[in-house]
Amino acid sequence: MNPVPSPLNPPQILPVDLDDLVVSTLAEHQVPGCSVAVSYGERHWHGAYGLARVDPELPFLPDTRIPVASMTKPFTAAAVMALVEAGAVDLDTPIRHYLPDFRVADQEATESATVRHLLIHRTGWQGDEPELVDDRGAGALADQVAALGSLVQFLPPGTTFSYCNTGLDVAGRLVEVMGGGGYESIIERTILRPLGMTHSTFFAEQVVSAPAASGHVRAADGTMRPVQDPWLLPRGVNPSGGLISSARDQLLWMRWWLGTLDAPGPLTPETRERMAGDLVPIGSGPAATGLGWHVDHVHGDAGNVRSVYHEGSLRGTATVCRFVPEVGLAVVVLTNADDGQLVHRAVSDRLLAELAGIRRPDRKLDEHVDERTLAGYAGAYRAPDAASCAEVTAGPGTLRLHVTAGLLDHPLDMSAGRVEDDDFALVDGPMRSEPLVFLRTPEGELFGLRLAGRVFVRAEGEA
Repeated sequence: MNPVPSPLNPPQILPVDLDDLVVSTLAEHQVPGCSVAVSYGERHWHGAYGLARVDPELPFLPDTRIPVASMTKPFTAAAVMALVEAGAVDLDTPIRHYLPDFRVADQEATESATVRHLLIHRTGWQGDEPELVDDRGAGALADQVAALGSLVQFLPPGTTFSYCNTGLDVAGRLVEVMGGGGYESIIERTILRPLGMTHSTFFAEQVVSAPAASGHVRAADGTMRPVQDPWLLPRGVNPSGGLISSARDQLLWMRWWLGTLDAPGPLTPETRERMAGDLVPIGSGPAATGLGWHVDHVHGDAGNVRSVYHEGSLRGTATVCRFVPEVGLAVVVLTNADDGQLVHRAVSDRLLAELAGIRRPDRKLDEHVDERTLAGYAGAYRAPDAASCAEVTAGPGTLRLHVTAGLLDHPLDMSAGRVEDDDFALVDGPMRSEPLVFLRTPEGELFGLRLAGRVFVRAEGEA
């Protein structure tokens, strides 16, 4: 698998063994290929490795298009914030003020949920669509949001972070109604075109003759096979995950956020800083959520800094974009397999460490936690869609999780070790090193857990 660096952007800024790292990590996790883009100060680099498709074989290129899934969400949030700048929308006004027909299953939540709740993932309602409106017409987003009336409410709006695709779709509908046009055309006119992102679109038919990557999943015999799923999202979920893009284009987007791209955009520098700096903590650790962004507080050569990022994941793809405002560094890694998150995290972590001395916080596990304490966490935890469940059992020194979900091809079995108090970390499987947090009421009663950003509520009578 040979790297394909851009001849216009010399790779002197990169670790000398980056090629070896990427190639070995792809091989370790059996991911067909990826593209990588880096910006550090005034220097920029694009490269690509391996295959965009295994059958027939096609090379991955820096301009290879791939669905970037939830990396779309900051685009939607930026469009909302442009309306805030214009005085057309207020973040703390209820959604119903702007979308009178909007509703979820819980009437109180329907009336009280605000625009801010959409952007910080604190709506408290079901975060994954109960149904997808299979429509490619101009009214698809309006129809999709109208279908959210059955969304189950499991916490009052504003209670805690729980990753919410449906909330960003509502935000996209808000952009349409208050912006006076189709969601996709507004994003293209205000962001993609001004920033020169000519390889980005919401419509697969527009890249039919361009270099494009297939998603890949592991077959029963262990081989990787291409799947079409990432390219087949209904138009009604475009605001939460429908963008198709390239590493080169995503680096332009990152550079605009860093302020190093000389191009007009939809927001002032002050609003961009607000989106990445007006933070709400997620639990007791370094993680927080901004307005459309996720943020880790980390330590590097420049002291304590913010690592601002968004990942994307669909069946067969896993992607990330990350920037560090305090040091002028941005990294993009786009992969084409389910296990690609293990690749993009390894590559982006290494680049941040080598270029800016930034490393993930060392989350040492408590090796002395007793089994009786762990047994207090055992039980069944269910997501609002009722199709997803995390069964937690206690063992010597660890918790075991058996996770079933409608979005998974098969159940996942994972172990978690305790870091401190109710904070745990997964120690194996495709999500290893990711947090597992148990949630309590103000009175101290255990009521749920947060896994992959989503809240699962403890099932009564199953503790």
